[in-house]
Amino acid sequence: MIKVNVKDKQFKEGYEEFLNHCKIKNLRPATIEHYRNIIDYLWYKFYSSEGLIKDITLNTIEEFIMFCRQERKQKDVSINTNLRTIRTVLYYFMRMGYMNEFKIVQIKQDEEIIETYTEEELKILLKKPDLKKCIFTEYRDWVICNLMLSCGARASTIVNIKKEDIDLDSGVIYYRHTKNRKQQVVPISRTMQTIFVEYLSYIEEEYAFPNTYGGKLMVRSLSHTLMYYNKRRGVEKTGVHRWRHTFAKNWILNGGDIFRLQKILGHSDMTIVKNYVNMFTEDLKCDFNEFNPLEKIKVEKKSIKLK
Repeated sequence: MIKVNVKDKQFKEGYEEFLNHCKIKNLRPATIEHYRNIIDYLWYKFYSSEGLIKDITLNTIEEFIMFCRQERKQKDVSINTNLRTIRTVLYYFMRMGYMNEFKIVQIKQDEEIIETYTEEELKILLKKPDLKKCIFTEYRDWVICNLMLSCGARASTIVNIKKEDIDLDSGVIYYRHTKNRKQQVVPISRTMQTIFVEYLSYIEEEYAFPNTYGGKLMVRSLSHTLMYYNKRRGVEKTGVHRWRHTFAKNWILNGGDIFRLQKILGHSDMTIVKNYVNMFTEDLKCDFNEFNPLEKIKVEKKSIKLK
């Protein structure tokens, strides 16, 4: 343990300093907003904003975990999300010498099987609305659902796609906004190209998926509008990320290779893609004998006598 010999800081003072540090590092607004959500609406329910940073210890973190579990009724995966955020803030405080150093470790969590959309649900969600009767948002949301099943794009990527990013002549979409900040080029499927030809003829705005007023659609608004879209069609499941998992699952089950899947999903390594394969092990067993190369080979069966 090191001794802290600096002016005592209240948490709110150090926190504002941390946010300025994030802005200087040019972190995305969405990342900074995530820090604000966790600190302002969760951490401050547990630890006073006027509390001293130096008083935070490993025991404080353990109590915070119990607070999330018992008071907020959070699952382990949500608790770990909170811990990663708090850890980033506190490690900054440690580097600045505002508090003693200690290691913050995530709790062990069971790997949850992600429930994807079923074939029946997909048929319901992908049924094209009557353009003569539906409102624009329903048509837009239908196009977004098709896009997500077509390429598994993240919500933050979708809301940042501009009309000029969709190149129908070359059959690709340019992702200007990605999680790792690396621009990405993703093919457009044949069906999706047909959908885009019609849909884009109605769009005069800069962004391909504008909000009701023609402005940029926010990620949170996208989540809400798709939730209502699903419920209006009688599908209780929701979640933008569920489409990403559904795309990955069906890609694998349809025989797509995981290397191209990695590129399309925009993962820097194979770790997450391998997790997808592990998650869908039971599904991969379906029709295993039918498609298994060994079962396809017709071999003359001979009895073997053992001595």
